[in-house]
Amino acid sequence: MSTTGVITQFAVAFYIGAALKDFFGSISRDLIAPFVAAIFPTAQQSVEKITIQLGPVKLNIGDAIGATINLAVAYLVVYLTLPYIREYAPMGGVRMK
Repeated sequence: MSTTGVITQFAVAFYIGAALKDFFGSISRDLIAPFVAAIFPTAQQSVEKITIQLGPVKLNIGDAIGATINLAVAYLVVYLTLPYIREYAPMGGVRMK
C-alpha cells in the first residue's frame, strides 16, 4: 500500500475516533448520567458537579465518573460488535471464519 493510502486511512480513523468520542459522550451525558445523578442527590444538573465532602477536603469526582461511564460505554460497544467485525472484515483479503 502506498504512503498516501496509509495516511488517508489514518486520517479517516482519526476522524471516526473523534466522532465516536462525541457519540459516547452524548450517550453517557444524556442517557446514563441522569440515573447516576439520581443516586447522588448533591448533583444539581449533571454528573460533572458531583462532589464528596470529607472533612475540610472537597473532592470533585463528577468528571472521573463521567469519563468512567464514557469508557464503559465504549468498551461495551467494542465487546458487542468485535465478533461481527472480525467475521465480516477481510484480513489480508480473506474473510476469517
